[in-house]
Order: sequence, then structure tokens, then C-alpha cells
Amino acid sequence: MTRLLSLLLLLGHLPALAAESPAPAAPFFDPQGRTLGAPLSERVTSYEIDARLDPATHALTGQETITWRNRSNEPQATLWFHLYWNAFKNDRSTFYREAKEKGGVRDSDASSPSFPDNKPDEWGYSNVKALRVKGGADLLPTLRFEHPDDDNTEDQTVFTVTLPEPVPPGGQVTLELQWEGQVPKVLARAGRSDSGFYLVAQWFPKLGVLEVPPERGVTSPRWNCHQYHSSSEFYADFGTYDVRLTVPRAMKVGATGVRVERRENPDGTQTLRYHQDDVHDFAWTASERFEVLEDVFRSPGLPEVGLTVLVEPKHHRSGPQIMAAAKASLEHFGRWWTPWPYSHLTLVAPPTDGIEAGGMEYPTFVTVVGREEPGEPKDFIIWETTAHEFGHNYWQGLLASNEFEEPWLDEGINSYGTSRLCLAENVKANPAHILPSPLRGWVGPLFATDWDERDRMRGMSGLRENSPILQASWQFRTTGDYFRNSYSRPQVTLYALEQLVGEETMARILRTYVERWKFRHPRSEDFFAVVNEVSGQDLGWFFDTFFRGTGTLDYAVGSMSCEEHAGKKGFFDDGKGGVQLVERAPRGEAKDDTVNRCEVQVNRLGDVRIPVEVKVTFTDGSSQVERWDGQARYKHFFLERTGKDVDIQQVELQGVNALDIHPANNSRTKKLSGQVAMSLFGWATYVGQMLSTVPSLLF
Repeated sequence: MTRLLSLLLLLGHLPALAAESPAPAAPFFDPQGRTLGAPLSERVTSYEIDARLDPATHALTGQETITWRNRSNEPQATLWFHLYWNAFKNDRSTFYREAKEKGGVRDSDASSPSFPDNKPDEWGYSNVKALRVKGGADLLPTLRFEHPDDDNTEDQTVFTVTLPEPVPPGGQVTLELQWEGQVPKVLARAGRSDSGFYLVAQWFPKLGVLEVPPERGVTSPRWNCHQYHSSSEFYADFGTYDVRLTVPRAMKVGATGVRVERRENPDGTQTLRYHQDDVHDFAWTASERFEVLEDVFRSPGLPEVGLTVLVEPKHHRSGPQIMAAAKASLEHFGRWWTPWPYSHLTLVAPPTDGIEAGGMEYPTFVTVVGREEPGEPKDFIIWETTAHEFGHNYWQGLLASNEFEEPWLDEGINSYGTSRLCLAENVKANPAHILPSPLRGWVGPLFATDWDERDRMRGMSGLRENSPILQASWQFRTTGDYFRNSYSRPQVTLYALEQLVGEETMARILRTYVERWKFRHPRSEDFFAVVNEVSGQDLGWFFDTFFRGTGTLDYAVGSMSCEEHAGKKGFFDDGKGGVQLVERAPRGEAKDDTVNRCEVQVNRLGDVRIPVEVKVTFTDGSSQVERWDGQARYKHFFLERTGKDVDIQQVELQGVNALDIHPANNSRTKKLSGQVAMSLFGWATYVGQMLSTVPSLLF
């Protein structure tokens, strides 16, 4: 998920990789959202939901039928549920407590003593009114709120019920529920805005995941059902969703899956039915203000995908770029990793007063960013957000990893893939795009940069943090710590892994990982195993150092020098029992065959130790690469070059330096080239001219 408060932290680098196009792919689903052929997933949990939204009161009422299958080899008498919207019920929930303590999520006022300062109709909640086994026992008396992650007895985002008879191994149970709720004022990942926009996500009572051996390293069946934390996202089993939504007739609706039916009702409402097989969640949006753009993605060898873009009129100029970015994502990701199997994708650009709902991902349904004056030809905010949110439909949509416990496995890999697409599409990271159009043309050239440099700039701050990447989302010290170690640090670390194994091998690693683990629940160890297998290396040291460890990597070029070494100097044995004096030619009289003795020192300033390659470039255009194991605190290299006036031009440290916290000291140039000097002069001149002109634009 691309959190908009950290949007500029989500720009990164990944070199364009060569990948073979997959074989032609037939459709996986029919026009009704139903699988053609065998199910793609195990379909552990399936939902039939009928819900009604009343915008006048922001009330949401619903009933659902859940069919759950016991995959384990043990009877199960207790079922665990999420009730996410109770995170917004009051200021005693774990979500609000953590937002206050750790700096808030998409809310700059979290540090205020009055936070959250909500009006009565701005809170949100879900209340289960009825729950029973279909045709059988009433389970509501057994409902009990749980708090498995902390001791907050006032948190009501997880509950359990006890069945009268356990579900046997391989058996299933069907439950019927009724609930009511209030849509919260948009804060994080869901809610409503004053302009009448609704993003309805994580909105229904939802079963947790019963993990079974050897899945995710468990040795016996266990329920995985965490509370809703301020920095956590989600985890669920695959299944089938058939959902009916009743809303005012004037509202335009977008949702997960395919719309298969629309019915107008006598009371001025409409009922829309959506269906999708083999997904693990369902979200939807509604607004009277949406403009609707529709198109179809078509590309040889890839399945066709219907595209719907919903955008408010103020941001209508963003619609074509959102559509173009979605098509580019389907093209590149489908050929790099695996064809995206679903037949429809909905992209929603929330209005300005609902921007907190932007940058979220759900199966076949994402929220992106719309802008009144998008940058041309490719606005990096629109393209990056669209690519990132759709990318989640691979790393979390197809590979249903546990975002509660291992956020990097989705966010980090997805950030890596996002940057790959932006490089392939030549989308430049330019913060000037956030400025009004009169200033963009002046300020833009100062900031337009390649994705690798943007990534390095944003990633270095995270590399200085002493928190391991492998950590549950709610265990990070601050919200910023969570973002760094879930997004930018893993992204830079994967770039370093690519440097280590090579671009083609890295491409095969990602493709193998997707193909092997799609429609399952992978964990970090599964990804690491694929890396070792495909690369043919044991990279445990790399994972221990950079994913589990907290050390810093900092190698630096130290001193470098060359001096003439035309021959011996001093007294030497003459071979006759005596000595003779050998004089070196005076400086300035060196000949073309003069030997120059050069010395280079490189230093390890951090505590992480890795192999480093030292490339020395000489003024005659030649170069030499030396390898250092990087274990000692420093290393001297002695090199010789023949020729008059040959000197060292530059020393560069190569290898796994994407993770170096001070990349500026990874190279050193002895003499500033004329080209560099002129570029610096031109940049300084440009800055001066711009600064002298800006006041006339502002006042």
C-alpha cells in the first residue's frame, strides 16, 4: 500500500531487466468472474454478502453467509474473526492508542492532546447483531472479544465464537451473520468524506486464517488473527465472493470483481451484484461525483483485462494517465512475473477531501491518486502510485503473505517492482510535480533524477535505523520506523541482492517465487529459499546481515597516490662481494617506460562486513579491479603502471554498495574533470537565474 504521507519515500530504483515473454495465455475467468476450469486457489473461506448503505446517516447494514472449510488434521471448535471497523470505535482501541504513541497514520494531528477529536458521526464501528450455524445453533452468546497482541481489553477488533460441534478435519461449516455499522470519517484505508465519497474496505465480519503445517513454519494448526494496528494491514484465505450492494440510484459504484447484475428498486435505490472467484478480500467505493472511464487492456500473449477508472471531475485530466499507467503495469508485470489472471481491474482516485483513502490495494480494486494539474507527459506521483497499488495485486493479491507479521514481503518487493516499471517507462522522479504549474518549468530541472538516485537518497535514512526488517508491523518503534523497514530498506536491500546475483538471475528469482507461491501463504523463509535455489548460492549470510541484523554498512575510499618508480635507488650488492650505488632518474626526466608505483587505501567504517571490489581508473584510460574480503578495518593496495605522467584518476568501490549508508564516500576522484566542472557551473548559474525570477512569480 502506498501511504500518501510517505509518497516521496516510495520512489526507488531497479534496473530494467531482460525477461522472456510468457506463452500466450487464455482467459482464466469468464465474464461473470467465475473460474474457467479448476479453481486457482483452495477456496477455504467463501462469502455471500448483502449490504445496504444509507448516506444520510452513514449507516451500513448487512447480512452474510460464510462457508469455511477446515484444512487441518484436527477438529476445530473455535472460530476467530476480524471486526476491523471497531478500530475507529473510540479512542481506547489499539489502533488509536498506537497512532497516538507512534506518530499517527495518515493524520498529522496525532500528536495533539485532543486526538482523535471526532464528531459523533465521524467514528466508525461494526456490531454483530446475529450469528448462528445455518439451520442450527445460535452462536451469539459465545461471542468473546480477544486481544492476542496486547493487553488492551478495550480493543474490539478480534472476536471468537464457539461451535456446538467441532468442524472435523476436511469438513466445513456454514454460518449466517447480521451486522450493523457506521462508516467512519476517512482516516486510514477506509471511510467517507464530506463530498459524499465512500471507500468501504475491511467492512464486514471476516474470518482469520487457520494455518496448517508446514505452512509458514507452523508445527500444529493455529489461528492467525491479529488486532487492527495503526501500522498493520491484512491477511486472509482465498475464496469466492458474491456481494450485493444497495445504494442510492445516483451513486456510481466500483468494486472487487465483476459486476454481473444491476437492479433498480422502487425506493430510489439500486442493487448491484459483484462476483469474483479466488480472491481473499472484497472492497468497494461509491460516489455521485465520479466520472467513469472504461477501456480494455490487450496485448499479445496476455489475457484481456477490462479497466474502469473512477475519478472526480476536478481531477478528470488524471484519468488518461491512470489508465495508461495501469496498462503499462499489466504489460510489464505480466511478462516479467506471470500474467495477471483476473478479467477486470477497477482504479479509484479519491477526491481531495478523501485523499487519505488513496494509495490502497485490494484484489482487482485499487485506490490511486488524481491531480488537478498532472505533470506531463508522465506525472510521477500518478504513475508511481498506480504501478505500486496494482503491483500489490501480485505480491499480496496473488501471494497472500501475512502483512501483519511480515510487511516487507509485500511492501518491499512491491516497491522494488514499482521502480522497475518506472525505469522501463522512463518515469522520472520529480518532486516539482507537486507545485502549481507556473513553477514547475522553473523548478523541475533541479530535481528530475533517475530512479536509482532517488531511491538511494530516500533509502539511506532507513539504513541508519537499528531495527531489523524481519519484524511484525506493530513492533516497530514509530510509524516512520515501520515505513522505512517495510518499504525503502527492503527495496534497497533487494537492489543490493540484484547486484550480488546479477540482473537475469534476479528476474528468474522473482518469476519463480510468484509461480511457486501464488494462491498460497508464503513467508520470508520461502522467498529466501527461492533465492538460494535459483542463484545456486547459499546467501544465508546476506539474509542474516541485512534482513535479521541491525548493523550499518559503510565502506570508504581513503588515500590514493602515485609516484615515479623508475628503478632501484640506494646501495645494492654488486655480485662481487661489494656494493654499488644505484641512482633513480631525477623527477621530470621520466621516460615513457617509467614505472609508477600507486597506493590506494580503502576503509571499513561500519560494523557490517561484506566482500568489496575496488576499481582503480588511471589517467591513461586503463583500469584495474582488486577484490577485498572487507573483514579488516582497512586495506592497502599497491599497483604499478608504466608510462610517463600516469596517475590515478578515480577509485570506486563496487559490489553490494546499494546498502552503504554513505554512498558519497564510495568513490573518490583525484582531479575534477572539465565536464563535471562545467555541469556544476551550469547548475549554479541556473539556480541563480531561477532565484532571481521566482519572486516575480510569487508576488
